[in-house]
Amino acid sequence: MTEEFDYNYVIAGRPGYYQAGYKDIMDLPQVSWHSSHYSGFKTFWEKQAVLWNFAKIPNRIIKVPFARYVFPRLYPHNFPNGKPLCFLFFGNTHKVYRSNYTDYLRKTYPGVRLVLFLQDLISRHYSFDLDEARSKFDLIISYDRGEAQREGLLFHPTPMSRVEINDNPEIPSSDVYFCGHAKSRYHQVHEVFQLCTKAGLKCDFNILGMPVHAGRLNGIRYLSKPISYTENLERMYKSRCILEIMQDGADGHTPRLWESIIYDKHLITNNSAIKDSPFFHSDGNHLLSSLTPEGIKAWIAQPVRYPEELKDSLSPRHLLHFIDQQLSR
Repeated sequence: MTEEFDYNYVIAGRPGYYQAGYKDIMDLPQVSWHSSHYSGFKTFWEKQAVLWNFAKIPNRIIKVPFARYVFPRLYPHNFPNGKPLCFLFFGNTHKVYRSNYTDYLRKTYPGVRLVLFLQDLISRHYSFDLDEARSKFDLIISYDRGEAQREGLLFHPTPMSRVEINDNPEIPSSDVYFCGHAKSRYHQVHEVFQLCTKAGLKCDFNILGMPVHAGRLNGIRYLSKPISYTENLERMYKSRCILEIMQDGADGHTPRLWESIIYDKHLITNNSAIKDSPFFHSDGNHLLSSLTPEGIKAWIAQPVRYPEELKDSLSPRHLLHFIDQQLSR
């Protein structure tokens, strides 16, 4: 059955996780997906015009100097029906939406609606101006329930689609998998690594951006640059369990929870709020606070299966229907 939305959606997307998370909607007739703001530009010089149009240095002299050329070609779309347009931006496309491109959209497409979906904490981005965003967008959605409540924003979880994952023979199987930035959580990651190895389990732990003077453990990969999201999925796929350590101040669900549900993996998490979540699954979700070597050995060998309706509830189709409903109020 063809998916029907009230709006035609032009989505200013990103590469990496977004290519997997939003896969379900990329080819829908009412969606024009763009992995980059360069997607409508072919040649080197065209892309240079886009780069300099939004770069800090030239904008100190002339605001969006190539706007007349860039704006009409940005995020190209061609919908066969006459439904109104909705442009969906993510928080990390701020170079575009903080310019006067949003003014251009409202002048060019009467009745257009503009929506911002924040998939990271506002507190992590010192340059983000919420008042400025409120003046530009019809809706602002946060992935984090607590932040949405504090700031008076709408709440919706980040989405996840099912994508095929290669069984990469170069990646060994593991019992517990972690990949993430060190931030302030690497102490906890180290503790879980030591607990799991004490239990005789095989760990595939990958930490990015480790502080220079911090201690390191043998058996953990300390990365100088991020691995691709494809490799992340391949490593997750070869493991029985995913470790999720939430960043300070966050209680929104992360892609690690979605990956555990979609691909039937156990999840160790320090997010105690998961027990009150509709996504909680007692056989598959294990709180870090109650983790012991004996306990993890007892359940990690047991297969876990999540309900199909739970997996389907993560699809980005539901996000677009949610936006439809909010815009019709």
